[in-house]
Amino acid sequence: MSHVTRAVTTRGAVLALLVGASSVLSACDYARLLRPSVVKQLNPRVARLVNYFPEVDDPNEAILARLPGHGGLAHAKEGRDGVLRATVRAPADQYVWYPSLIVMPRAGELELEFQNEDQAFHGAMLHGNGELEVLWLPAHTAGRARIRLDEPGLYTFTCPVANHGGRGMLGLILVEGDVPAQAKLDRPRQPRPRG
Repeated sequence: MSHVTRAVTTRGAVLALLVGASSVLSACDYARLLRPSVVKQLNPRVARLVNYFPEVDDPNEAILARLPGHGGLAHAKEGRDGVLRATVRAPADQYVWYPSLIVMPRAGELELEFQNEDQAFHGAMLHGNGELEVLWLPAHTAGRARIRLDEPGLYTFTCPVANHGGRGMLGLILVEGDVPAQAKLDRPRQPRPRG
């Protein structure tokens, strides 16, 4: 067999293998994630967010999965004073918080620095311990808001201007830790809707 015939046969076999593997994988939902149009969307922020889901319990995972995923995930860092801190940006023309999920390793005080990089007027409204903190952010400004979150669970922050929250400027703060025994639900696991 000549080199040309062998090369054509080898290329044909490789091509047949790729076509066969492609048809088998195209039926798999996970394989669809490997399409170039999908892979290019998986920036590091989104990858951190998606990879974090398996570490969260079922009810919270369902809530977190509904977040606008483009905002990504950040872990609040503890300062020397014991206050947990993170930075949240409102990029130009996107109506989303970067990151949209802040994880606190424990309950306590959280200080968020909000940076408005947009031409639009925004605000940051945070809920915690029955209190409401609102920070107004004119175009191209920054500011800090501090709240105390004493229990594990989910807390929200949003832009209260017009319908910015409904357009994607919605974020969650997940305070990790065990829920006190008296706060745990005493009921069997509930089925969760799919889709």
